[in-house]
Amino acid sequence: MPTVPETPKALFNIMKLEGSQFSLPNSMALLGASVVAYAIARVGLHALDHSPSAALIDGPLVAVVLAGGSALFLKLYDRGDKIVQTLIALMATGAIMAIASILLHFVFAVALPPPLPTDRLVRFLLFPVAIWVVFMFAFLYRHAGMRTIPAFALAITYVITSDFIIATLLK
Repeated sequence: MPTVPETPKALFNIMKLEGSQFSLPNSMALLGASVVAYAIARVGLHALDHSPSAALIDGPLVAVVLAGGSALFLKLYDRGDKIVQTLIALMATGAIMAIASILLHFVFAVALPPPLPTDRLVRFLLFPVAIWVVFMFAFLYRHAGMRTIPAFALAITYVITSDFIIATLLK
């Protein structure tokens, strides 16, 4: 069984699409930490362009949607034994990508000062991050035992729901 000190390398390999969630420990404590990290990172990301109250709602809500939807679909695929490690991987890599988006947002905001339409340009330039999240999440769902098309459909649905629908409703 993998240990917690090996987790950063395992997450890096997952983000490169070269490792699977099964290189992560099957730990409820790590799952809890990953969920909290993801929710906090999402709050930080959406605090950049949402009101503080909307950002505080977005983080936990999106974490619940990701965890609940993923667990439900993995149970439907009779992969209940893979839920913990898959959720750890989804939440931890999602948190890393949210932090990367925050950093890129600041870089682009400095490089593209007003009067340029900075918000639109930043969203356009950060779109590849959303695409990468789709590929990472689909990759993880595939390793958990889902077929390719449902894995991509679930990943795309999550990104659209979290980054576009929920984010827009909370603005």
